[in-house]
This record gives sequence, C-alpha cells and structure tokens, in this order.
Amino acid sequence: MKTNFTLHAVTVALLAAMLFAVGCKEPVPPTVPIVVIKEDMVAAGHDMAVLYAEVVDDGGAIIKERGFCYKKEGGQMDTLLCDAESGSFSIELHRLSMSTNYVCQAFAGNEAGRGYSDMFRFTTLDDTVPHVKTWYVKDITCYSAVVSGQVFSSGGQEVLERGVCYGYEPDPTPTGLHVAAGSGLGPFDCQLTDLLPDTAYYYRAYAVCTKGVYYGEQTWFRTDVLPMEVHTGRVSDVTATRVFAEGEVTRDGGSEVTECGFCWSTVHNPTIDGMHYKVDAGVGAFGGYFSGFERGRTYYMRAYAINEKGPVYGEEVEFVPNDNSAIWPTGALPGLFSISPERQVRFSQGNLQFCPNVNAWRFAERQWDFVGGKSYCKGIGDMEVGTVYADGVKSDNSMIWAYYEGWIDLFGWGTSGWNNGNTYFHPYDHAANTYDCASYGPPGNYDLTGDYAHADWGVHNAIGIRDTRQWRTLTAEEFMYVLNERHTPSHIRFAHAMVAGVRGLVVLPDDWNESTYSLNGTNEFNYYSINTIPGRDWLEVLEPAGAVFLPAAGQRFMYWGAERSYFDWFNSYESLVFGGVSHSEPYYVSGSYWTSSQFFNGEPIGVDNAYQMKLVTYDGYAYGFLDYQSRCLGMSVRLVSDE
Repeated sequence: MKTNFTLHAVTVALLAAMLFAVGCKEPVPPTVPIVVIKEDMVAAGHDMAVLYAEVVDDGGAIIKERGFCYKKEGGQMDTLLCDAESGSFSIELHRLSMSTNYVCQAFAGNEAGRGYSDMFRFTTLDDTVPHVKTWYVKDITCYSAVVSGQVFSSGGQEVLERGVCYGYEPDPTPTGLHVAAGSGLGPFDCQLTDLLPDTAYYYRAYAVCTKGVYYGEQTWFRTDVLPMEVHTGRVSDVTATRVFAEGEVTRDGGSEVTECGFCWSTVHNPTIDGMHYKVDAGVGAFGGYFSGFERGRTYYMRAYAINEKGPVYGEEVEFVPNDNSAIWPTGALPGLFSISPERQVRFSQGNLQFCPNVNAWRFAERQWDFVGGKSYCKGIGDMEVGTVYADGVKSDNSMIWAYYEGWIDLFGWGTSGWNNGNTYFHPYDHAANTYDCASYGPPGNYDLTGDYAHADWGVHNAIGIRDTRQWRTLTAEEFMYVLNERHTPSHIRFAHAMVAGVRGLVVLPDDWNESTYSLNGTNEFNYYSINTIPGRDWLEVLEPAGAVFLPAAGQRFMYWGAERSYFDWFNSYESLVFGGVSHSEPYYVSGSYWTSSQFFNGEPIGVDNAYQMKLVTYDGYAYGFLDYQSRCLGMSVRLVSDE
C-alpha cells in the first residue's frame, strides 16, 4: 500500500508541474505593425498630393501612432501624423513644388516600435496641364454604377465641363457614353445608368477645358449578373392532407443552384427557416407531392432556390387542404379513342361519383381515385381501401343510403335517378338481393339507350356545376372495340399497371406514341405490377398524352341473408386459367365497369343481368374480359363524350 501511494503521489506531482509549466508559458511579444501604401489611390496635382495607406497587421498590440514621411528627392524628410487607429488612413500634402519628384513612406507604431511601408515615388504636375483624377466605382448593380472623380487643378484654364466617360472598349471619350457633373474644380460623383447586366465597362474621369479634354486614369468594372429567378407554379391535386406543387428556376444568378424546393406556412411569406422540402438542384422545372397539412387551414407556399448568394423565393400561392375545395371537377381527357371505324370519344377525367345528401354528381379528381370502403373479403380480412374523403372523413360505398353525406362510386345498373318505371332507379338504391336484380334498370330486355337513354348516368345528369358536355356510358360492343379491335399506329391499346399505388387498366389513345412512356405487357392480360407508374409520371407524361386509367375500384355486394350491402373484392369460387394452369380457387373481382348494354351481338342477356367490363386479379395476376353480371351489384361507371 505504501509503494502504491508513493507512485500515485509522484504521478500527481509530475502532472501538476506540467500544468504549471503550460499555464506559466511566456506571452509572445508584439512585433512592429505592417503598413502598405495604396498606390492606386495616390493622386498628385500641381502643388498638392493625396496619400493613402493601410495597417494590414497591428503586430499584436494597440496602434499608438500613424502617419507619413515625405520629401523631395535629395531633400530633408518631413513627418506628418494621422489618427492612431488600425485600418486605412490618408493625408493631403499642400504647397508642393510643381513638376517635382517626391518620395514618401507610411508608418504605424505600437509598443514594439514603428513599422514602415516601402518607399513610393510620385511627381507633381506641370502648372500648364489640368490635373484630373479617376477615383473609384461603387454601388454596382446589374444596370447601374456610381463613379467618383476629381479635378484637382485647371492648369490655368477654365474647366467648362467635368464628368465620367465610359464604354465597352478602352479609351472612352465624352463624345460617346458619358455623364457630366458640372464644371470647375473639385470632387464629383456620376451615376451611370441603363447598363447591361454582366458586362465589362471601361471608364475614366474627364475635364473639358479651354485648350482641350483631359483625362484621369482609365480603369474598368463589371456589372452584376441578373439575380437568380424562381417562379412558383400552380398548386394542384389538393386533397385533405396533400398537394402537388410546381416551380421553376429560370436563371441561376451567375452561380450554381445547389438546392430548390418549396417552403410553406400558415402565415404569409414562408421561408426556408420554417417548413420546407428540397426537391432538386440546378436550373429548370421541378415539382412534387407534399403532405402533412391540416385540413381546412389556409397555407401559403413559395418555391425557393439557393445559390452562393443565398435563397431566392418565387411568388406566393395560397391553398386550403380540403376535399370540398375541388368537389366539382368536370371535363374530358385529351385523348381520342375510336369506338367504331367512324366514331371517336373522349373519356371523362375520372370515375363517376355521387353524394346522396346533396344530390350531387362529380368526376373523381384524379384518374386513380376511388371510394372503396370497409372490405369484408373472404380470405383477405377486413381492410380499409379507397382514396376519397368528405369533410375529412373517409367515404365508404358500404354506407350507402339516401342521406349519406359521403361519396359513393359503385352503382346498380341504370340507377341514374331517372324513374324508368322499375323499382330501383336511384343511385343510392341497394336493398335488393340477387334474386331481385330484375328490379334495377329498365323493366325488361332494354339497353340504356333510345326510350331508356335517361337511365344512363351521363345522359340524365349534369356532372358538376360547369358541365357543358353530353356524357354517356359505352356499349358492350364499343368497350370491346376500344380494347381489342382498334387500329392504332403504335399497335398498343392497353396495359395493366399500378398507378400511384392503385391497380387498374391503362388504355392508350388512338395516336399513342410508344416512345412517350415505356410500358410492358401491352395488349395482353398480365400482372398489375408489370407496370409501376408513379403519380407524378402519370400527371406529367401519360395523362397529358391522352392516356386513360380505369382503377380497379371493387364492387358492392349484398350477401345472402345480410341486412346491408358491403364493399368487397370477393366474387365466387370459379376456375381461372392463366399461365397455362387452371386455378380452382376463390378469386377477387378487383374492378368492374358497367356498359349501357343488356344486349350483345343482338342477343339479350336476361332481365336480371347487364354487361360489364371486368378486371379480375388472382395472386397479383390480372385478367380482363367482357362478362354479364347481376344488375343489383354496385359497379364503377366511366363516362365518355362523343366527338
């Protein structure tokens, strides 16, 4: 124990000595200051001169004196003191001899002594030559600058005009670009305007005297580049919790754009100090989806970009995340689709939707939107599906009734709301069981055409408050022609896909160019995942090119013995053949679209049924076909407008 104590004591003593040695280290003594004469600022006249210098290093001590020493070459040195500070200092020398060489030195002193600059020589002017000095340029912008000059002496002449001349080439004169600043002796400033951005200009002070024009030194400057320019585009696809925003950097401001994106707030003029998101970098257009907003609140958004000079913002855009902010969209998509050798149609911008409580029809805001609902799929289990909300509450097709305040998009056949003489004709009717399906649509074997055309949802109803088109439902023959018989230059008519995470069928317009977007497994029934298309690609590329997306939006069923309808994807136990193998397992109806047909190829299908275009999935595999189904089932409706 004693030995250990001794070792520890020695260690502590050594450590203390080291710390004492460090703490008692001798301070570094100051050195004499370092001073330089600013030669480009020195100006000599006939009998005077202005000297400029700067203390660039104080030597680690307080500056106690500053000044200049000067003399005629070969003469006695005179000393003049200035104020005792660091930085730049100057002095004016008067009563000098004309046409004489002088030498000068600047100095500064601290406790270590004086430090001197190098010797500098200047020569005073002849008294017959006016002395003009070009000073400095300041306040440079993209389009203007301020240049200073001075007429020190006139050489016995009258100074008629003084100012600054400038131009794109060396040796500018007052006959070109110039700004006059009065007459006589003295300093002056000239503001140069209407300059070009990012342009080099040569300039010099001038004096127009009785015997000619005299100039100061020529120098140059470059105007600033135009600042970075950012624009906020439209804010669209507004839902209860997210938006799609667009922006563009149109000018980089002379340096690399390292970041661009969007910032937003509930107060005006949002900045990147608050909520913001980087989307891209560089010059050009950019955009993206943004979420996390609170429904019903007013938000302000700006595009921003950052370069070496800092952030620049675009225009402010206001939006309110609220499903009701866009509940009345209506219109046709740009693509044309042949439904026969002589006729073409345009598809509506989304699936048909209805709000029973306010008796309002609309098209889905986006092509992939569908209501869905609480699913009771056998073998799948309960799950919520769908993308449509009303007043912040998710809509549900299984909640259908006359005063339901949400949206529905699955309808019994012929339920346009027009009284066709049958029992069930309202879009919210759902009470029939499968044995009573003949009570839907026109009574008997009739299509939704002719005398019963108003049983067609599009014929009978105005879709949205701005609707001007006549809409209708495709017949079974027309649906088959679009998918199987149309001739297109690209020979591509459809492909299965997942768009923005939603399964469905992509249908391409007559003039589709296959180079627009690469699609796999075209014109054949395949796995949905064979084409995975981001929502942004759809909105920016495929939809503007005329593509249509039919989402697999499920069906509405009334199970045997049930007291209510259910949204579901389950259909029945049937044999589905794909990949050369017959699968006798339950498969799930991922989506079906009503046609207006009860007849096909001249034959009726029976008063209980009508034709549909069915999309079926089994283990991710999709198969589409024309089929008939009970009229009481709730199916999707996608309308068209004849061209």
